[in-house]
Amino acid sequence: MEKRGSGHESFSAKKNLAGRVRNGDFTYPFGAYPEDGVPQLVGYDSKYLRGEGCFFYQIAVSHERIVPSFMSLLKLLPEEARLVVKVHSGDYYRDFDTYISAELVDREEMIDFMQSWEDVVFDDGFFGIGLFSDSESIEIFLDEHKTIHIYHHDPDLMEKILEDMKVPFVMDLKFFWDSPHYHEPLPLEGETSDGDYLTAFEDLADRYELFIDDDEDENNDDEGAPLGITCWRVDIRGYKPETPEVVIPQGFYSTVYLNAESRKEAVELVEEYLGSRNEEVDLYLQIARIPKELLTTETVRRNPDAVRDEPCVWYESERISFDFGKGGEG
Repeated sequence: MEKRGSGHESFSAKKNLAGRVRNGDFTYPFGAYPEDGVPQLVGYDSKYLRGEGCFFYQIAVSHERIVPSFMSLLKLLPEEARLVVKVHSGDYYRDFDTYISAELVDREEMIDFMQSWEDVVFDDGFFGIGLFSDSESIEIFLDEHKTIHIYHHDPDLMEKILEDMKVPFVMDLKFFWDSPHYHEPLPLEGETSDGDYLTAFEDLADRYELFIDDDEDENNDDEGAPLGITCWRVDIRGYKPETPEVVIPQGFYSTVYLNAESRKEAVELVEEYLGSRNEEVDLYLQIARIPKELLTTETVRRNPDAVRDEPCVWYESERISFDFGKGGEG
């Protein structure tokens, strides 16, 4: 149902987004909108999740109301909660990777982050973010369609809050993303990259320890069938450690192609490959599976052994270098 659009500064460059799709009184985010003029009602629906012991709410508001609505709802969380971030993966077998913070994060600190990256958080169709508290059974999440999702145990409180926000209850509310629709990354002004969402993810990963919400030992397709050894494209930020000869450690961005049987094995192969060069991985930006038949002719030509069905690193792209500092800052 979803159709992907095409596409570095430290923070999101402001872009003229006057061209957002609009239908009636509803304005869609820049990065997620319907293929045809599907009308979207402002409102929410809810249901009780017996297995979770809480209520689930989905809230649709026109884009000009997204920022104040989401920021206000985040106040329902305790002062410290766990971060969850969802980014477009580039993986052939799934659209998004979900990451969770290893430790609790400060809610107000995260609100500051979202304000700093406002374009990406509230407009980019390849990025979703939220916070949840296990202790209080609450989650507030803004998905890649910019629909607000809430898990909460107190329906009376939630209904009162949404009423005060002038968001009506709509029985069986339909969402535009149930029909054919587009997703697009938010490009930076003057840039031709895939947009800013990976830079926002990089900023988060520099602040917090994140782990992927997935079994790293498995390698299955979207129907759960094991894939065995597959080709992986791994985007990394690495560095050569400081030495007596090199006062400022040299950092680099690079893409490594390899064959592996699992995400865990892919990570091990990259670290072994860099270790043999006296280098280290600082951050994994993306780890995506690509069927060999979808590799570009140019990529395969650089190493015809790419078709081998055995674990190995078989190609590294040209590197982008920088003087390594905290968080990859030059």
